[in-house]
Amino acid sequence: MKIGSIALKRLVLSITRMTNHNGPGIRTLILFKGCPLRCLWCSTPESQELAPEIAVYPGKCIHCDQCFQVCPMGAIEYVNDGICINRNLCNDCGKCSEVCSTEAVKVLGKPMTVQELLAEVKKDEVIYKHSRGGVTISGGEPLLDIEFNETLLRAFKEENINIGIDTCGHVPRSNIEEIMSYIDFFLWDIKHMDPRKHLELTGVSNKLILSNLCFVSERNIPLYIRMPVIPSYNDSEENIRATCDFVRRLTSVIEVNIIPLHHLGKARYTSLNRPYPIADIPLISEDILRSLKLIVESYGLKCNIIQ
Repeated sequence: MKIGSIALKRLVLSITRMTNHNGPGIRTLILFKGCPLRCLWCSTPESQELAPEIAVYPGKCIHCDQCFQVCPMGAIEYVNDGICINRNLCNDCGKCSEVCSTEAVKVLGKPMTVQELLAEVKKDEVIYKHSRGGVTISGGEPLLDIEFNETLLRAFKEENINIGIDTCGHVPRSNIEEIMSYIDFFLWDIKHMDPRKHLELTGVSNKLILSNLCFVSERNIPLYIRMPVIPSYNDSEENIRATCDFVRRLTSVIEVNIIPLHHLGKARYTSLNRPYPIADIPLISEDILRSLKLIVESYGLKCNIIQ
């Protein structure tokens, strides 16, 4: 199938250039919308739904009233002198964002074709070559739309672009098999080793995630294991050691990344008018992070802390 022969599109949340924490070298990070998990600590709640969403940033509002005038559902309101959307009335049509000159109201999720994404990625192809970088595809969950993925990744590979996939792993095995030949490495989250606790924290069991992880490792595709560490949720020494014991049996692991809790996503929940579920959870001290790193390294695993 030639690129552009079918107008395949997927909702893109963002494209970030010149990143260096999403695989080797300097990389372009593409975030797609849609995720099968609902992690309590998710820092990108706007990536969870497959459909476009309206975000509101009251501090940018200049009270021009244009959004109020064009809203067909009467969902625009002013509360305490700030703009607000009645989510029970809003149908996410996006007309408010079209007339908002300050982006106080913004649609999250832009449909993009394979050709459009390829054009964006190729802007930095010289940098990829010099830094041994490339593209990392993330989300949300990047492996949901297999037809789009196969076309997109094949297009990247035809341009000799290094491809990384940042996945939660909770996808049908066939979705992985279909695109495996294009992938240079995976970034793979392990959020908890206990299936019941994983279900409680993310909405799904970890059985498929770990099964798919073993499948990929058996095919010698390089793996960067990511361990989000959230106090009182998955930071116990028992869980850390159980994770390390599992990971050290995988044959293609390059390194383990510890990703400590941060609260950078709080404003995103506010913009979507959602409660922030981990507001009371404290950050992890540097001393504790170093001790966790030592535990991981005691299993013979290379470990980095990704702040």
